Amino acid sequence: MMSNIEVILNIVSLKFKYRLNDKNSGSKFLKVKNILKTYLFLAFSILLGASGQLLLKFSVINMGTINLSWGTLLPTVTKIFTNGWILLGLLLFGTSMVFWIKVISTMELSRAYPSVSLSYVLIFAFSIILFKEEVTSWKVLGLLSILMGVFLLHR
Repeated sequence: MMSNIEVILNIVSLKFKYRLNDKNSGSKFLKVKNILKTYLFLAFSILLGASGQLLLKFSVINMGTINLSWGTLLPTVTKIFTNGWILLGLLLFGTSMVFWIKVISTMELSRAYPSVSLSYVLIFAFSIILFKEEVTSWKVLGLLSILMGVFLLHR
């Protein structure tokens, strides 16, 4: 039985199959399907990593300033690793890593790694909404530069 993700990939891949009309279209169809799966895993990795960052920020806002001086190191580290939101953020990072390993097993690292910078766009948008962070023209220009760079790397 196919998962929902496989059904969606099959539907999207069918559009590409009919564009490939030479005698090797079957193998090209599978190649396109695998590429789409890789990009889907990449998107999940980016989304989970950004979500983990947002949870960590939410946690430290509620915890206050983190002091890592020698006198408070052990209580601070204990406080960090007993915080449920931090643990959930770390779980999302770990899951993101699993998807990431799948991505780099099939995609060039020089293409895949810069794509992770798309998480900056997600972090920027959600930081404005959730944490009321400031929007500046320089931040927007920087994000547009990142988007253009990722677009060019995937051409």
